[in-house]
Amino acid sequence: MAPRVSPDVPDLLAALDLQLRMEQAEAELRAVALGRPDPLALLEAGVRQLSGALGGRPTIAYVAGDDVLVRCATWPVDTASPVEMPLADALDSTQPTAVPPEAHGDLLEVLGTEAALRVPFEGAAEGVFVIAGADDEVTRASAARLVALFSTLWAWTESEARFQRTVADLEDALFTFSYDEDGERRYAFVTPQVEAMAGVEPRLLVNDEVSWEALVADVDAETFASHDERLRAGEPSRLDYRLRLADGSVRWVSERATPNIDAAGRFAVGGILSDVTERKDAETTLVRARRVAERAAQTRMAFLRTMSHELRTPLGAIRGFAEILEDEVRALDGAPPEVPEFARTIAEATDRALRLVSSLLDLSRLETNAIELASQALDLDALVAGVALRHAPEAEANGLAFTLERASGEAVVQGDPSRLEQVVDGLIANSVKFTERGEITVRVEPDINEVRVRVTDTGVGISEAFVDGLFEPFAQEDHRVNRKFEGSGLGLAIASGLVRAMGGRIEVVSEQGVGSTFSVAIPTPEAETPRRRADDAPGAGARSGSPAMRRKSERRV
Repeated sequence: MAPRVSPDVPDLLAALDLQLRMEQAEAELRAVALGRPDPLALLEAGVRQLSGALGGRPTIAYVAGDDVLVRCATWPVDTASPVEMPLADALDSTQPTAVPPEAHGDLLEVLGTEAALRVPFEGAAEGVFVIAGADDEVTRASAARLVALFSTLWAWTESEARFQRTVADLEDALFTFSYDEDGERRYAFVTPQVEAMAGVEPRLLVNDEVSWEALVADVDAETFASHDERLRAGEPSRLDYRLRLADGSVRWVSERATPNIDAAGRFAVGGILSDVTERKDAETTLVRARRVAERAAQTRMAFLRTMSHELRTPLGAIRGFAEILEDEVRALDGAPPEVPEFARTIAEATDRALRLVSSLLDLSRLETNAIELASQALDLDALVAGVALRHAPEAEANGLAFTLERASGEAVVQGDPSRLEQVVDGLIANSVKFTERGEITVRVEPDINEVRVRVTDTGVGISEAFVDGLFEPFAQEDHRVNRKFEGSGLGLAIASGLVRAMGGRIEVVSEQGVGSTFSVAIPTPEAETPRRRADDAPGAGARSGSPAMRRKSERRV
């Protein structure tokens, strides 16, 4: 005789079956959400699990817009019958049917006792509804629980999807990790960009299948350990280090990390990892190029020193013998008159050669920062006056008016006297050489933190196109073999380098065919006393000297 079964047992078994199905449905929803943060995949799983958990009861999903697209899967007639047209036709149909907006409320009202969920998509007026029918309170409660879980996972999935879309646009990798009891990193989160940098999938790091410390190149292991020590101590840290990939290649990364303690007291480190391989390669190339350039400069400097010595000695001897020859020949009766001139030409040519050697040596020293400069307080006004007086006779002989406007006040600067004299001498000599008619004016102008020397002429001037490259080595506006004005093109380059080395600046304003003004500004000593105002200076406005050489003290305010 078969045992009697209590009428409560089927209900209990049904409840257990429902609970089991709900747990399975919840587990799958969580797996879909956490495994692949894709809203559409989660929606698909939600519809499937909701329908399955309710014993295969029909489910409706539709997109709401101006119209509603309804797809009904064997919805019970007794549920659809109270719905007024055209909604009833939509529910009776197994094909997608458009439902006008005025019927949306009717649909939700009719199914108000059912488990329903609206999931928003892009735009406030659009969304996906998942609606499931249930006959009893227990089933409805279970469905509501599943819908609540779906709502939570959907919100998280949408947020995660937006985050992933944002992260996908980044070049850098984001990460969070903590430290285990052995002091090794345990990653909780890593963005996909890390795979291109380290050659490992993020999941391998998160699942502890790959140790990050094992990827660090041996050469950087010590500095990486110090970096981790700072992080464990709660200090933000940044480090550039190398990773050794599985294929043997090496990539440089820059890690910026900051430790944090959350509200629950858990310690974690978050940060950014950047691929800096190209930058490091460029830096290495630059360092190598700099070393090559430095070696080349040192070789050139050594060559110039040697050649300077080797050339100066014979050139000095030639010049000396040329002068002796000139004097001896002039003292002889009946000597050909052109011989002394030949000797003078030899002496002048050797002078030019010696100056060229000195200029090349100076230029090389400036380019390699090997120039040695004295630094002392000196009277720039007196220095300029001495140089100007040397050039006045030549200017007068050329029919030029040469004016020196002395400083109206104190003109003390900090610099190298001999090098400043070299600069001023070169500028005035250029004006004399390039000015065929008119005048040359040399001014000394004290200012608050500097003293300026201006050399103005009415010479040939400089074209606008050539001004920018005027202070470059070997700069010559006229490169013709038979050019009118001789010169190596080194003088202004050396003058510019010397002035900059003394903390000053050199400038030019020129117009071709009108003339040029070269201006040199040299800083005053830091301990310099305040200058006297120009109107307190003695002898302001006095004039003296010949028409060719005049001294004028101008008043400055």
